[in-house]
Amino acid sequence: MDTQKIIEVVEMYHADLITHGTRPKRMESSKTFKELSEEELLSHAMYLCENIHGFIKDPEKRRKTGSHLTSIQLCLSFVGWYTLDDLMNHNRI
Repeated sequence: MDTQKIIEVVEMYHADLITHGTRPKRMESSKTFKELSEEELLSHAMYLCENIHGFIKDPEKRRKTGSHLTSIQLCLSFVGWYTLDDLMNHNRI
């Protein structure tokens, strides 16, 4: 997935989170994803969406960019917004 595609997908998720009224908040590092409420998962996804732009264009941080996208997608799947098929299709578009 190239940088432009990652930006497009992240911006789509970011727009959905804004529409939902989600505020960004990093999850507590002492918690597991299972321990988070739906709103905490969405807040963490929003936090990641807003912070991915800080390093997305840095080739040396390519792996970190992919990890952030994966985490955003996991959060959105855990709350039931998207299926695995949906997420795979987002990555292909």
